[in-house]
Amino acid sequence: MLTSGFAMIAIAALLAGAALQVVLAMAGYRARSQERNQAAVIRDLQKDLLGLQEQLLVLRRQLAQEDRREILSVAAAPVVTPVPAARPEPVSPAYDLAGKLARKGASTEELMETCGLSRGEVDLITRLSRLGQDPATAGSASRTAVPA
Repeated sequence: MLTSGFAMIAIAALLAGAALQVVLAMAGYRARSQERNQAAVIRDLQKDLLGLQEQLLVLRRQLAQEDRREILSVAAAPVVTPVPAARPEPVSPAYDLAGKLARKGASTEELMETCGLSRGEVDLITRLSRLGQDPATAGSASRTAVPA
C-alpha cells in the first residue's frame, strides 16, 4: 500500500505539472495574442498620424497662400490718411455767448435779456453747460439725453 500511496502522489504531481503547463501555455498564448493586437493598434495609429501630418501640410500651404493674398491686397490698397475732425461751427452767436455766460453763472433772466433767447432755450443752454457741453455746437454733435 505504500507503493500505491506513493503512486497516487506521483500521479497527483504529474497532473499538477500538466495543469501548470496548460496554464503557462494559455498565458503565453494570451501574451502573444495581446502583442499581436498591440502591434495592430500601433500600425493603425501610425497610419492615422501620417494622414494627419499630410492634412497639416496641406493646411499650412493653404494658409501661406492666404497670407500672400492678404499681403498683396494690403499692399495694393490705397493709403487713407485720417482727417482730424474740425470743431463744428456755432449754430448761432447768441447760443455761443449764452453758453459762456451760463458757465460763468449768469441767471436765466440775464441770459434771456442779454442774448435775446426764450426761457426754454436758456434752460437748455444752462443744462448743457452743466454737463460740460458747448451749447453752441450741441445740435451738430452726437445727441445726449439731458436730465430734467
